[in-house]
Amino acid sequence: MKVSEDMAIKLIALDLDGTLLTSKKTIDEETKKRLLEVQKMGISIAIATGRDKGGIDFVSKPLHLEEGKNFVAGVNGQIIYDFAKKEYYVDGVFGAEDAKNVMRLGKKYDFEVISCCGYDNYDFISKKLKAKKKIRSLLFGAPMDYGFNQGKRRFLPIQDCEYEITQDINKFVLIQTAAYFKKHLNSIRRELSDYDILEVGPAWIEIMPKGVSKGSALLKIGKENHISPDEMMAFGDAENDLTMFQSVRYGIAMGNAMESLKRYAYDVTDTNDQMGIAKALDKYIFYPARAKK
Repeated sequence: MKVSEDMAIKLIALDLDGTLLTSKKTIDEETKKRLLEVQKMGISIAIATGRDKGGIDFVSKPLHLEEGKNFVAGVNGQIIYDFAKKEYYVDGVFGAEDAKNVMRLGKKYDFEVISCCGYDNYDFISKKLKAKKKIRSLLFGAPMDYGFNQGKRRFLPIQDCEYEITQDINKFVLIQTAAYFKKHLNSIRRELSDYDILEVGPAWIEIMPKGVSKGSALLKIGKENHISPDEMMAFGDAENDLTMFQSVRYGIAMGNAMESLKRYAYDVTDTNDQMGIAKALDKYIFYPARAKK
């Protein structure tokens, strides 16, 4: 892949899990060094993640994001935070009827549904699935709350699909086995066609309001800060990163990315455990002459 002669990157967007973060949930030192250096060059960083801003302090602090013109496109682009202005922008959210629709389908198809409402996360799960999850937790040490119950957050199990959630809901997370979703995901997509269905991992599906995405968030950030899509580079590994690749000129897929994402990539770098981001930044930002050879 040749580098465009007029490549001038002003913003780099980074997915977290499977992209910026290694499999141990850390940032490798070489990638960290380069991300600190690009900020000195005047390039902005946007963390584009399914998490909210409160869940990324372990990333924003070591990268010193609060010290520059940097951003968070959180909850898959639903919430934008501007570190310099200390301002939030919130896009469309779900309501109680949406939650009932998704939980009813969860009951019908027997999958777990987590309704994410900022600090409160309502977990609709059948007794059978909860028992299976408890066994997996005991065998493999995986937390029953999947890490949602951090800080002041609450993880609230419910078993009634007609439960009235009175808060705004940012997103839904659907959880079952990889084999289960391979069999049923197309049917679930058809029944929830009014929403955007994102395959974040083989056993982890996220549901967003139509048109709310990481890509739309990057375009909003760009418009507000006079950065064109041609001046943006985005790194990702999963289906919820696809809209970034469709929105910006330089979408870089990780070596461990889903094949469906790689098809839309400007280039494919190494994996998240092999300094993939650092290597791509070397290729396109720090040593572009080498990439042109």
